[in-house]
Order: sequence, then C-alpha cells, then structure tokens
Amino acid sequence: MSTSLAPNPPRPLPPSPWLRLAAYYVAAFAVLAIYMSFFPLWLRRDRAIAAHEVAWVWSAQTVARALAGPLWSQRVDRTGRPRQTLIWLSLGSLAAFAGFAFATSLPALLAVAFLFGCFYPPIHAIHDALVMQCGRRHGFRFRRLRGTGSMAFLVTVLLVGWWLDSAPVASVYWLMLATLLVTAAVSFALPADEVAGGESAVRPRAPLGALLGSGSFVLLLAASGLIQGSHAVYYNYSAIHWQNHGLKESTTGMLWAEGVLAEIVLFVWARGGVDRLRPTTLMIAGGLLGAVRWLLVGWTVSVPLLFAANWLHAGSFGLTFLGALRAIDNRVLPNQRATAQGLHGAAAMGLGVVFAALLGGYLFERSPARAFFTMAALAFGGAGLAFWLRRRGNRLAASDQSSAPAIPE
Repeated sequence: MSTSLAPNPPRPLPPSPWLRLAAYYVAAFAVLAIYMSFFPLWLRRDRAIAAHEVAWVWSAQTVARALAGPLWSQRVDRTGRPRQTLIWLSLGSLAAFAGFAFATSLPALLAVAFLFGCFYPPIHAIHDALVMQCGRRHGFRFRRLRGTGSMAFLVTVLLVGWWLDSAPVASVYWLMLATLLVTAAVSFALPADEVAGGESAVRPRAPLGALLGSGSFVLLLAASGLIQGSHAVYYNYSAIHWQNHGLKESTTGMLWAEGVLAEIVLFVWARGGVDRLRPTTLMIAGGLLGAVRWLLVGWTVSVPLLFAANWLHAGSFGLTFLGALRAIDNRVLPNQRATAQGLHGAAAMGLGVVFAALLGGYLFERSPARAFFTMAALAFGGAGLAFWLRRRGNRLAASDQSSAPAIPE
C-alpha cells in the first residue's frame, strides 16, 4: 500500500538584516528619547531631588557606562558574538531599570542608576558596530539605517511630550519600562552572530590596551568627549530650565524633536557634501556649531530663537558623531572596531558628559546662562583638539611613521 507524503511547507524567510537592525534601533531609541528628555523631570518631581542631585544620578549612570561599556565591547571583539551580547544587555537594562520603583532615597537612586548604566548605554555602541559590519556585508549605508533610530527618537519625544501635558509625570517610569521590554523582545530578532570585524577569526587578547596606546586615538576620544560632553546641560536641564520660564512639556518635546529632525536630515538626506569631508573636518565643524548653539540657548528663552538654535544639533551632535565613527571605521583594525566604538561611547557620552554634567549642575543652580556658556567653551575646546588631531596626522604622514596607528585627518 502506497502512501503519499505531502511536501513540507516552505519556511517563511526571516526579515532582512536591514529590517531587524532597524527594529532594534527604533526600540532602543524610543527608550533613549524618554530617558534623556523626561527622566530628569521624573527625578526632579516624582523623587523630589534637587537639580544638582539630578546631575549626580545622571552621572552615576554615565560613570557606569564609561567603566562597563568598553568591557562589553571588548567582549564582542573577543567572542565575535554581538547578538548574544545585545540580548544580555537588553534583558539586564529591563531588570535594572525596574529597580527605580523601589529607589526613594538619593543613595538608592545612585545605586540603581549605576546598575542601569552598566547595561543600557553600551547597547548603542555595540549595535552601531554591528550595523556597520552588516552594512559592509549586505551593502547598505550606516547613515540611513541609523536615521531610523533618530526618527523613532523624534516621534517618541513628540508623543510623550504631548502625553505629559495632561498625564502625571509618574507615568514616565512606566513608559520607560514598556519600551525597555520591547527592546528586550526585539533583541532576539537581531541578525545571527557573525564574526565581529569581518571574516578574520583572529581574536585580539587586549584590544583596549592596543587602542589606548595610540596617541592619535586618545586625542580623538578627547576631542569627541569635549564636544559631545558639552550637551550635558542641555540633556539634564533644558526641560527644567524651559519649564521654569513657562514653556509647556509639549513645547519642550517639540524643541527636542526639532533637534533630532535636523539629525535625521543629516543622516538620511545629506549625502555628497558630508561624505566628501575628512573626519576631522566634520568634528571641527561640529565643535564650532556646538559653541554657537550653547551661546544662543544660554542667552535666550525665546521659543523662535530656541527653534533656530536647535537646528544646530545636526552639527554639534551629528557631524561630530559621524566624524568620529568614520575615523574609527577607516583606520581601526577590523577585530578592534567594537572595542574602539565602546571606548568612543565611554569618552563621548561617558566621561565627557560626567565632567560637563557635574560642572554644569553646579553652575546651573547659580546661573543657567553661565552653565550653557561654559558648555560653549567646552565645544570650542573640542574643535581645537580636532584641529590638533588633523595637524598631528599631517606630521605623522610627513615623517612616514606608517607603523603608528594614526587616525585619518
């Protein structure tokens, strides 16, 4: 007796790597939008801590990032398993943030913020490294894919700002928890682990030491750290500052969203001009535009002028970010790129922000204008270091020190 077996139905193809990477960007940047724009307001109102204590809580998170971020990134370079690392970091972020529900004193808030900083912030550098790696392999542009995260940030800031016009600020905690849960779920759909840094199976034992031994790389970190760190007062206190001058939460959300829209325009649509510029040219321009931006924000609370100033976010953040990442991608060895991006994240959004946030918090309580003007000086100093990096690169090339791991000028 013969039996006919029905053919197995074909398995559906998984979504493309672009879509899976974009979905993670959307989820992770929704978290970032709420955390950066409205979490300081939650600390100030729901936990009733002073402005300088907000800076301490924020700094606990960024210190943790500076310490843990490079170690997580080095793990990716050593194991070649970015997806696995991002899953652990996403789950750890969710569990750590849940602890804020029980943190009612300043020491408890500091402890939970430090734990959260060990898990959530390193996500972005590792995911950026994975996106750049997959982009080289599958043929898509980093800037355009990164733009999906910026778009998610913009939409989230607008929606949450509108929500908080009538909802209690306590809901910020639950919105954060929900978006972290989505991020953890989406992490399981990331592209399967590929060898980090390309096809080479050679795993460096100590990429941290090798990178920190390069004077040009350290100078790159310092320049980016000062320029990106100059955003600390804006990140921590802009919502508080504008609210003190009568601006609604929805207006604050629109101001934040406008800055991110400028970033999206740069990442998605600004092609030829940006791509032809050297990495240090992008960073110098970013520092100078950042200085102009903070001078304007410190000088006025006029909404039209603030909207004009926030278009400069494309320069102060976007050009600096693209310049540093392009330098890393061009000249850092493939199996050290995740570590290099982790170090850059620790410097740009870690140590630089901690220094600027503590200094800015001290100044903000005395004079918000003075705090923003000091940030302008930091951005200008970062532009100067980027110019020094260019001159240093020229001297290295002129003396033919080809063995030195120089960053491109």
